[in-house]
Amino acid sequence: MKSEILHSKCGYSADRISVVGSLIMNLFNDKDGKFKRLEKIILDIEKEKHTISWAHTTIQSCLWNLEKSPNLTKFDLELIAKDLRENLNKKEEAQAKIMELQYSTLKVEMGILNLGNQTHALLRQVEEMKDKAGINNLWKHEEDKRLNEHFKKHPEDVGTLHITENSWTFDFSKKKKK
Repeated sequence: MKSEILHSKCGYSADRISVVGSLIMNLFNDKDGKFKRLEKIILDIEKEKHTISWAHTTIQSCLWNLEKSPNLTKFDLELIAKDLRENLNKKEEAQAKIMELQYSTLKVEMGILNLGNQTHALLRQVEEMKDKAGINNLWKHEEDKRLNEHFKKHPEDVGTLHITENSWTFDFSKKKKK
């Protein structure tokens, strides 16, 4: 997106920020590193959103297991209850962290960069950019990119899951980088 669009929608100064089409750790055209902290804050918010999504999915799975398996043992029920409790706590912690990041850390950083204080408007623009690029979560996208680079450099870390009728085995590649 062009800085003029950000200026008209969010009130950002066109000479202060220039958003480029590439979202991958380069949200901002930032040759001098001025927006590095802003990028990190946005990625931290994305990480917490991923945590919420993961916790929500796990909670739904636990509830589904409770609904579809009426004859669970006490041990199984305790495990599911523990999993539910842990994931409810993770979700609550992530929601609190997002609130802190958005309404405190991000707002302060935007003030330092003279970008105003409309955190919702900035995050809405990030969401629109993600949608256009086909990215669900920036943090997860970056994490996947980092892992792909790691596996390119270290193919011996790649494993294979072998499933047979009676067992599951996991073997690591025998390839060594020369």
